[in-house]
Amino acid sequence: SYREFICGRGGVIDTWLSRGASGFRLDVADELPDDFIQAIRPAVKAHGEDKVLLGEVWEDASNKEAYGQRRTYLLGKGLDSVMNYPFRNAILDFLKGGSARNAAEVFLSICENYPPAARHCLMNFLSTHDTERALTFLEDEPVGSHDRTWQDGRRLSPEKYNQGIQLMSMAYALLYTLPGVPCIYYGDEVGMQGYKDPFNRGYYDWDSTENRLKPILRQLAELRRNCDAFAQGDFTLIQARGGVLHYRRTGPTESAEIIVNRTNRLLCTRAFGRNTEVNPMGFTILVEDTKNL
Repeated sequence: SYREFICGRGGVIDTWLSRGASGFRLDVADELPDDFIQAIRPAVKAHGEDKVLLGEVWEDASNKEAYGQRRTYLLGKGLDSVMNYPFRNAILDFLKGGSARNAAEVFLSICENYPPAARHCLMNFLSTHDTERALTFLEDEPVGSHDRTWQDGRRLSPEKYNQGIQLMSMAYALLYTLPGVPCIYYGDEVGMQGYKDPFNRGYYDWDSTENRLKPILRQLAELRRNCDAFAQGDFTLIQARGGVLHYRRTGPTESAEIIVNRTNRLLCTRAFGRNTEVNPMGFTILVEDTKNL
């Protein structure tokens, strides 16, 4: 009777999709049996193949085991895609000082393991209500075992805050150009800070004067709309060494090369066969029309 209440005619899914919802995100998908998820899918798709069924899965969803069972999330009868925690962790760990090679291995692993349809609609993000805000993670002390009293009210120094905003711009450059769909957790675009729940869920800072990220986000969003390399383009790694990540996205008529330089040195490299400079702690995105080549 419960499944009928959720998936049946006039049920929860049918009602909200009929009212204009575009799909559902299943919270903690690991707690739902595969056969229940597989019953939800046709109820969603009855309203159109473009209606999305997304699951909260923190690991690689293609080989996930939960409660001793290998899950069937991405085998075509369950989820369309998942929240992309592996990309989030790889991006932030790299910008916090981790190896570019380790980040690249995560990107390649997910791209190799996920079916194209799932890969292209991954939910990519930097912060969520279940994690520290990205700015805090990048520039403040690790939360470790610190209690809520320690977490409460902590704020970055002006120097660390400014460096954190610079790192956030690089993180968004990666987020908007990797396979998947970029999503912004409210307040990150105005530099909100916060450790774990409840400090990552503060009310929106309407008085914020932080405006450095917004123009970058607008430019990245416009780039995604106008360049066909990003929606469903292939992903090719060119270089991952030290503090440098360089990869290519290739679409039907355009290609883009993305170079992120986390180092404090000017980077001189080759992109599309020509010399290219990338500022310290910066990024460059080059687009080339390939339809006439």
